Amino acid sequence: MPNPWPVSWSGWGPYMPPGFETIWGWRVAAAVFLTALGAMTMLLSAFYEARRIRGIATRYGMIAGWVFIIAALAFFVIDLGVPSRAGNIIFIGWPNGRLAESWMAWGVMFLGGMFLWGLIYLGSTFIKALQKPILLNILYYLIMINAVLATVYTAYLFAAAGGKSFWWNGSLPLLWLSSGLGYGAAFMLLLGRFVKLERGSDIAKLRHFIHELGWIDLLAVIFEAFAWALFLSVAYANHVETRIPLTHLLFQTYAPYFWGFVVTLGIAIPLLLEIAFMRRDPLGKFAAFAVPVIFLAVMIGGYTLRYIVVATAYYYSPFTPLVNAASQWGPWWS
Repeated sequence: MPNPWPVSWSGWGPYMPPGFETIWGWRVAAAVFLTALGAMTMLLSAFYEARRIRGIATRYGMIAGWVFIIAALAFFVIDLGVPSRAGNIIFIGWPNGRLAESWMAWGVMFLGGMFLWGLIYLGSTFIKALQKPILLNILYYLIMINAVLATVYTAYLFAAAGGKSFWWNGSLPLLWLSSGLGYGAAFMLLLGRFVKLERGSDIAKLRHFIHELGWIDLLAVIFEAFAWALFLSVAYANHVETRIPLTHLLFQTYAPYFWGFVVTLGIAIPLLLEIAFMRRDPLGKFAAFAVPVIFLAVMIGGYTLRYIVVATAYYYSPFTPLVNAASQWGPWWS
């Protein structure tokens, strides 16, 4: 298959070959969601391991976050059509001496970095030379910094795509980061409640670990609600064309998904359960019921959040997987 990237292109931002319309669908939404989930799960695992609060829960969290990052990379590659396109992203400006000048290229490096740090972490469990405290601490801080960059870069990716005033919003990184932290905290809360923190760890330490994760998730949900209010306010004031997709988001096509899944399921229900959870025993029966519900609500609401931010920019009927739609690239395996 001929190379789709022209060597003469020297512009900035994601390049789309002539004849293809820039339509990002559910695969990009899944990739962005899994990026935030994986990065923030790894960030929290590294945060606790750097504080010497480690064990099965943090180890599983790091490994699961790494797997989520791999899945995100897979969805990005699938959406691009064929793997060769993904490999060309970072080099499309090379003939003009402008390497990595799009947010897609930076995204490859950020996600590649998360993959590399996760691989080194896995290697540290088998290679004694990597188990030195100073090396592990450096690794943990690299993971935390890279996780933030990997989570927010997609907000800039949308802004750089151009042509969609709905994405020209400076509050989008805050929305991405706050909601992503909620995903990671909900997943770690699930591990903390049902997986041992450390072999032989005392109950008080485990309760403190779960209670602290509950607070992180609660604050993340509160900041997500604030970020949504800020995002909608900025979008309304930003450009007159933005009011069209806002109308579809709040009152028309996407209103059921926004009010039902994002606001009610993704914010209101976890917020109420987290408040009640703070007043109960983290290892009690209520927590055994509340934590899985919080996790499911945050995951469903989180994916829907990413999905409607992508979809609403086009302000027409929802696309795959809600309805059948043709891929912009054709079959990814072609």
